[in-house]
Amino acid sequence: MTFGTWTALHWACKRNHGSVVKYLLEKGADKAAQSNDGLIPAQLTSNEEIRQMLGASQEIPTKIVQLPITPNYLSHPPFPYTTKDSTQVNSNSSVMNASTKSQEMTSCHKVNNHLETQNEELVLKARIANSDERDFIEVELSLSTLTFTSLINLLCAELGVDKNLVAKIRKLPDTIVRKDKDVRRLKDFQELELVLTNKAMSSASRTYCLGPARNAETILY
Repeated sequence: MTFGTWTALHWACKRNHGSVVKYLLEKGADKAAQSNDGLIPAQLTSNEEIRQMLGASQEIPTKIVQLPITPNYLSHPPFPYTTKDSTQVNSNSSVMNASTKSQEMTSCHKVNNHLETQNEELVLKARIANSDERDFIEVELSLSTLTFTSLINLLCAELGVDKNLVAKIRKLPDTIVRKDKDVRRLKDFQELELVLTNKAMSSASRTYCLGPARNAETILY
């Protein structure tokens, strides 16, 4: 059997590719072409539809020809794992989505923690009045302890001042902080000054003194 003399139409008929046979005939393929073995295309197919396209009569028998070769696409089919199937793609997509969501949650957690910290503290600016150091420091007063006692203890600790030497706390520019309600009215980054007293200062000059004797003094308006 000499396959080298087969035309494209011979091969299309042998493979029973009806669409290819139709295309070749439309392009002028010779349906009567013979191979060196005397075979015409119609003898290589048992498909009645193809035989009708070729105009083959019942007198033309189908000749069974065993091919000694196997087409490459049959002998080497695509390896089933060379491409990602939908399950793997969906799995990878799920992993990426999970990673993205995890990062977003971590970011949101950090932001929420920052906001929670801000919501739990009152940030104030403090300094000692009439001192050589004119810059303020920032201190944090817990919102759960907005009392005058907590405020003066915090300011004295942060500024390194003996509480007994504090005459008053001034809310700049010109307001005295005296009680718990005054403390609760403070806003973030309010500027405060510790006004210090002098042990040699006369009692008349120690208005609003916060020392041990402050309860016995008269507040002047």
